[in-house]
Amino acid sequence: MKTIGVFYSPGLGGSWHIHNALMHPGEDRRIIHFFVGDPNPDLSGTAAKHGLECIRIPYSSRRDLPLAILRARRALRSHGVHLVHGHGIEGSVVGLLAALTSGVSERLHTRHHATMHHEGGPRRAQLVDRFVNRLSTTIIATCSNVRDCLVDRENVDPAKVRILEYRLDIGGFDEVSEERVAAIRSRYQLLPAQRTVGMITRFVWWKGAEYGLEAFTRFLTAESDAVLVIAKPVGPHESVVRPLLDAIPERNYRLIEHEQDIAALYKTFDFLVHLPVTAGVEAWGQVYVEAMAAGVPMVCTRSGIGNDLLVDGENCVLADYRDADETFDGLVQLASDEPLRSLIVANGRRDAMRYARTPDLNTLDFLYGFSTVQQTDV
Repeated sequence: MKTIGVFYSPGLGGSWHIHNALMHPGEDRRIIHFFVGDPNPDLSGTAAKHGLECIRIPYSSRRDLPLAILRARRALRSHGVHLVHGHGIEGSVVGLLAALTSGVSERLHTRHHATMHHEGGPRRAQLVDRFVNRLSTTIIATCSNVRDCLVDRENVDPAKVRILEYRLDIGGFDEVSEERVAAIRSRYQLLPAQRTVGMITRFVWWKGAEYGLEAFTRFLTAESDAVLVIAKPVGPHESVVRPLLDAIPERNYRLIEHEQDIAALYKTFDFLVHLPVTAGVEAWGQVYVEAMAAGVPMVCTRSGIGNDLLVDGENCVLADYRDADETFDGLVQLASDEPLRSLIVANGRRDAMRYARTPDLNTLDFLYGFSTVQQTDV
């Protein structure tokens, strides 16, 4: 029996973590989930509902690191953990340091971010990334963009890096009942006759929300009844974004901090705008795939998996980085060209299937079956 300790940083959750947590570990594995601080309620709720074996490690700030590491060490030793897998910065630092000092020889972490610390700092974040890389015996990259960051920018041995792309419930974004869509429209006062432009973005510098806002403001001159819907509109870049938002009439935008039925929300969008500011800054790019799966044509920039996935005029309309003018032109093009919209929707649905969850990918075998599974990229 191989005992595996999976460490999660505060706030982590989402469908990919839940999917992996619920996979049957097999007869020869025992998995213990270590929550450093408070996870996202969706993950903790799933763990409680399904009776997963969990250990909570109190954590609220960097001051708690020494005690968190000591608690993790005691837990690793008392439960006989053979392998540790970290997710996120705090989860990886606590879990991997505890593992190293407890004699755990197999130490993994999944790198959930790409070049943002190199492009936007702070310097200490780059140092922590390199420290975590050194602690790990294997690093799981979420796409080729993350692997390139690890190898080219941080000098990680390529043999140490394996790629495991996220997989989504693709069908769940397309098979949405009219009742669910109507509930979303009613909740946020979205009329079917209004052109709705969606943005799924936090207010952080690398998401480029301000360029989307500038483009939408110009788009209102062509379609005065259009509505901009921004989901997850929180973050430290709000001081930059807020003046642009305030310049838009209140009737023309909606801010949605949390919506449980995200698939139905996508179905209310006529177009989606997604504008990461560089090719390397996205660690994956879930929004690209969700929009394609939901049949929503995009105006976007290439980043993360978008570098391999997006083709201008075939499955999206591409804009240049930090370019509100090209973003506006893309919105006008989509609004005026129905054949182009239909082509983009059809090709997008096809291309999204590359990232569908399939029975042939046993994530746990890929991650933890090194002695029996060939180490090839997925």
